[in-house]
Amino acid sequence: MIGFYGANERAPSARLLARQVQRGEVGGVFFVTQNIGTLQEVTGLLRLFRAGEHQPMIAIDQEGGIVQRLKEAHGMTPLPAAKVVAATMSPVQAREIYATAGQELAALGFNTNFGPVLDIDMPQSPAIGRAKRSFGSDPVLIVPYAEAFVEGFSGAGILCVAKHFPGHGSAMGDSHHGVADISESWNEAELQPFRRLFVSAQAPAMVMMGHLRLDAIASDGLPATISSSIVTGLLREKMGFRGVIMTDDIDMEAISHLMNRRQAVIASLVAGNDLIMIKNLFGYDPLLPSRVVGWVRDAISRGVLTEERIMASAERVRAVRHRAQRETFHRAGARPSQPPAPRAP
Repeated sequence: MIGFYGANERAPSARLLARQVQRGEVGGVFFVTQNIGTLQEVTGLLRLFRAGEHQPMIAIDQEGGIVQRLKEAHGMTPLPAAKVVAATMSPVQAREIYATAGQELAALGFNTNFGPVLDIDMPQSPAIGRAKRSFGSDPVLIVPYAEAFVEGFSGAGILCVAKHFPGHGSAMGDSHHGVADISESWNEAELQPFRRLFVSAQAPAMVMMGHLRLDAIASDGLPATISSSIVTGLLREKMGFRGVIMTDDIDMEAISHLMNRRQAVIASLVAGNDLIMIKNLFGYDPLLPSRVVGWVRDAISRGVLTEERIMASAERVRAVRHRAQRETFHRAGARPSQPPAPRAP
């Protein structure tokens, strides 16, 4: 899942990325603040990315509060921050506002939302607490609002991505600017919202890893994103999550100051991630998708990865893409086409 330069369909980076999607080199694209122009420009970009047989995941951050990329000017309902939602609405009311937002997002052409946030609220946390991005400090009370978020958006055919595993709420650092070390502040209660949501009727399709250092589980000091102990050992095996596990942006300084893109891609896959997110704005590489394929092939040839492991991830990603297509076409009264089967690297 890759980002792009520009805020309209004339941008060369966006046009190239659309061709890469149709060549099967990219499974998803995501919009960041720099890609958001007028409503007409956003819809033009969405038409560009959706114009072809291969239908990618098209993702955006639409949590609410300060993390709402599409605004009232784009015809979107203003969403309160998660903390405000939990303080002023019942879960039923929250579901209604998220359902409206999901319908608006789907009508534009998006099919993936990076939310809900399952991190526990700690007011001093710069990335979560101060921004009011958490539903609350009680793990048990977070879940009904997270369920309302997932039910509202997924009812409109929007795939939801629960974040940031294993819990960003206690971090005093921001992973945009370096690894956020939660080793001294984290406790197992921060897993409860994830654990409870996974067994809910509103289990999310995907989980996003956080660039979080947690020495108690990953004794090598690696961020959770590239830690087999956390991605595979804790999330996949111990907690039994069967959906798609994706990285946060590996171009963030939390990862990029430790290793280059090639190393980060392979380390993320070795750890057990299924989907790699790369913003590709700083140090823009127009050939990045084909390079990544080459890096994976090389890793397989050297025995660092196996083809079976990669194909298993490809199948999981394909399944959630088809789920989004099926729900979208069901609402439109049409029959979805089957997404192409993943090819061996």
